[in-house]
Amino acid sequence: MLANANNITNNCKISLIIAALLLFSSYSLHAQQIEGGFSESYLQKNVGVRPIAMAGTYTAISNESMGIFYNPAGLSSYTEQAEFSTMFSALQFGRTHSALSWGQSFFENVGFGAAINSFTTGSFMSRDIKGNPLGNMTSWQYSAIAGVSYTIDYASFGVAGKYISHTVSNSDIKANGYGLDLGAIFNVMDLFSFGLSVQNVSGMVFWNGEEDKTAYLPYLVRSGIAMEIGLNDEEYLSRSTVTGELESYYIPPTRYLLLGFDAVLNQYDNNPTFTIGAELVAHEAIAFRGGIAIAGDNLGKFSFFPMTYWGFGVSLRPEIEYLEFLRSIDYSLANDKLSRTGISHHISINIDFKY
Repeated sequence: MLANANNITNNCKISLIIAALLLFSSYSLHAQQIEGGFSESYLQKNVGVRPIAMAGTYTAISNESMGIFYNPAGLSSYTEQAEFSTMFSALQFGRTHSALSWGQSFFENVGFGAAINSFTTGSFMSRDIKGNPLGNMTSWQYSAIAGVSYTIDYASFGVAGKYISHTVSNSDIKANGYGLDLGAIFNVMDLFSFGLSVQNVSGMVFWNGEEDKTAYLPYLVRSGIAMEIGLNDEEYLSRSTVTGELESYYIPPTRYLLLGFDAVLNQYDNNPTFTIGAELVAHEAIAFRGGIAIAGDNLGKFSFFPMTYWGFGVSLRPEIEYLEFLRSIDYSLANDKLSRTGISHHISINIDFKY
């Protein structure tokens, strides 16, 4: 009876948290939609070599530090060791996209994370309204984000705040702003995970130029499911030395197939975008990833396989003496609408510090 009462109490608590999350998100999103405005579009780009390779299908996964850009609820999935990930993307026309992230759990059910997301446009010629050249300028944008997540029974809840900065060299134009991300991940009967996140809740950017202006960040709603199929997981029985009863032990797989499905809605898209992604670890030393948008918004119209998001990647996980902290070296290629080839390249180094 006591166990049932505790379960009912926990379920009520979770239901109240979900209701509050959805209520707050709906109110804030409605307010943004009324005000309108669009700013800092780089925040809509996928971040992290692993998620990019999976076409951004990461809402229900988010189990490494780059996951803070998709769903802060995944921050409590780490161990006590510190995890760092980097990303660098050299795009055409002088553009660069880079990121650095950290994640760690300090308590049993609590995880923390922080990251920096940077995007530069490269040099361009600025002109006045009459077309006269004013000189070369470079637009540099970055956001710093920090978050926390808490796990209770079969659910995790997370929140992350971000600071946004935008400067244009050789000018007085600059902007500062903020945003809030909310997320949740649910373990559904140990069969699959369901993730939900709302990004840029009540986000605003304040411009300082000839005219002071305020712009609202477009919100992004993500939902998804993910399932892991173990290829070498084990379960065995052992007799307890204390009670003498048989106990079951489960050894998680080191080889697996991870499948994901996401639905993502941008505030100014007429339709949500549906993506699928997969990761195959057939051997502990290497992993293959891929993903594609199977349906969604394409220039304001709904279409199948719009090719707005697709990616492929590989992860090398060598075991090198004296480099035990090196977890993996990842590479991915994905679509880039502005490049001549339509392809972008991304690389990352991921490390763990054990102590």
